[in-house]
Amino acid sequence: MSVKKKASAVGIRWAVELADGVQDLAWSPDGRWLAAAAVSGPISLIASATGAMGQEWRGHDGGTLKLAWSPDGRRLASGGQDGCARVWTPNGDGEQRRLAAGSDWVGGVSFSPYADLLITAAGKELRAWNLDGQLLRATKPHASTITDLAWHPQQSLLVSTAYGQAHVWDWRAPDAPEERVLPHSSPLLNARWSPNGRYLACGCQDNSLRCWTWPEAGDFQMSGYASKLVTLAWDRASRWLATADREIVTLWDFERGPPTGATPLNIEGPSDTVRELGFQAVGHRLAAGDQGGHLLVWDLDERGYRLLWQGALRGGFQRLAWHPQERLLAVGGEDGTVAAFEFAR
Repeated sequence: MSVKKKASAVGIRWAVELADGVQDLAWSPDGRWLAAAAVSGPISLIASATGAMGQEWRGHDGGTLKLAWSPDGRRLASGGQDGCARVWTPNGDGEQRRLAAGSDWVGGVSFSPYADLLITAAGKELRAWNLDGQLLRATKPHASTITDLAWHPQQSLLVSTAYGQAHVWDWRAPDAPEERVLPHSSPLLNARWSPNGRYLACGCQDNSLRCWTWPEAGDFQMSGYASKLVTLAWDRASRWLATADREIVTLWDFERGPPTGATPLNIEGPSDTVRELGFQAVGHRLAAGDQGGHLLVWDLDERGYRLLWQGALRGGFQRLAWHPQERLLAVGGEDGTVAAFEFAR
């Protein structure tokens, strides 16, 4: 791993190597552990403070795709190419449950923040489980492969995206969830609720950004992108929505409501197609990692933005995740590198 600094306010807390490329990263709710999934399947727990390796599990045959912590941090769910979801107990004996989530790859796992409920997405199939591993509900198949899952920040609502539709499910009654369909003319690739719960944003295959107000479900769209939108991120104040269009990061200002007709703020800086964006949980910094392995972090304020730091992963960039309480950014590379960068105030 090589790191090029743009400012002296950044240091490396630790760096470790997995068996192969990083597929997913997820911080525990208390920030003590970073869960890291390798492309070939193994799942590792890394101590936030020191980078020491904790428990390691075999993961999924064929590869692990997604990770998700339960709100209390007592369980870690994973989905993989073997058609199963697995529930692990970091403070116990390892694997607690093995759930037959469907006949396809399990590309989505998500615990409800409001109930003892785990949702899995395998191909077109969405299933709900209690924490004892009992299947509570299998919804009707989506029109195509489910691309993303996202919980509303204040209500027991889960959005699942697929071809031409976003499905908003009310899971207050897990055995009979209410469904609301939000249509779109092309595949929806991802979904992000604003932290205040007022907006749902989806990146689309047709090079557009589709948004809905909630609960009215009034829709608006921002078009004109040069490519499909594979990554979205909201800041913690629900003011800025960041999107990435190849090498350009675009910021939409929602401070006064939907920014239809407004000119967004475009940030040029990445050297290659941006793979992932993420806002700091405890500040106003935005991180981006691109296909060429470059990492960039900007400071945002009322006057605009400034480049705080840039670096590079020699083995290529794959994933990033901000710590839930600290100014710590974890990044994962295609070569198996996992590093934690610490930012000053």
